[in-house]
This record gives sequence, structure tokens and C-alpha cells, in this order.
Amino acid sequence: MALRAFGVAAVLVAALGAGPAVAGAADAPAAAPSAQDVGYLQAAHQSNLVEIATGQQAQQKGQSQQVKDLGGRFVTDFTRLDQSLQQTASSLGVPLAPADAARQATKQLDKVPDGRYDRVWIPVQQAANKAATANAQREITSGSDPAVKQDASVAAPVLAEHAALLNQAASQI
Repeated sequence: MALRAFGVAAVLVAALGAGPAVAGAADAPAAAPSAQDVGYLQAAHQSNLVEIATGQQAQQKGQSQQVKDLGGRFVTDFTRLDQSLQQTASSLGVPLAPADAARQATKQLDKVPDGRYDRVWIPVQQAANKAATANAQREITSGSDPAVKQDASVAAPVLAEHAALLNQAASQI
């Protein structure tokens, strides 16, 4: 079962951690957001959608109240973060892809037997959190658009708090 958790985590990290390719970024006008900014917005949006979807799923499939509560917290926090991110992307003309990674993640987690769900969900969320944190830190360090950097700066402490909550849950479940 541990291998399945790592397989699900690998799907999430692959979908979120590397960041998307930015087509046509070299042809963009000087006022356009940088490839780094576009990549952050697109990857963070996918990450947010995954966290919302898997948070909703945890509220339904989680066995412990702790996992159910974390799922609810993730839905609330990532919905708020994604609303701001979508506004920023819209104002910059950056297209955001649909929730393909979220559908894939929930489909993978649906295969986990209910009795094992919490033990699989937590490491999957830890891997996704690590990828999202790295994406935010890259934007804070290397981004150029102030609004995009602000979104990453707002997300960073939320991600840090989630990491601490996930580590606590991992030690208790």
C-alpha cells in the first residue's frame, strides 16, 4: 500500500512540481508577464484545484476526524488562494487550464480502500505541499510581476502551516 501512496504522490508531483511549459513566451511583448510568472500561475492553479478536490474527497472518505478536518481546511484555504490567483491571471491575460490534474488525483485516491485512505492521503498531501511550496518559493525568488509575487507570498505561509498540520497528522495516524 505504501507503494500506491508514492505512485499517487508521483502523479501529483509530476503534474504540479515541474511547472507547465509556456508556449510562445519568447514571442510575448515586453509588458507580458515573464515565463516564470506564467509558469507559477499555471502550476499553482493546478495545485489549488488538486488540493480542493482531494480535500473534498478527504471529507467524505477520511476515516479520522483529523483527516476530515484537514480536508475541509484545504478546501477553504485553497479556494481562497485560487480566487485571488485567478484574478491575477485574468488581469495579466494568462490562460489557466482546467482541472485535469485534480481529476487524475481524485481518481487515483478513489482506488484506495477506505480503511487505508488516511494513511495514503497524508503522504500524498505532503508531496503535493512540497511541490507547491517549491513553486511558490521559485516565484518569490525569481518572479518579476509584483501581483504574481504577492500571490506567491500570500500562499507561502498557508503552505507552511499546512505542512506542519500534515506532519502532525502523520505522526498521529
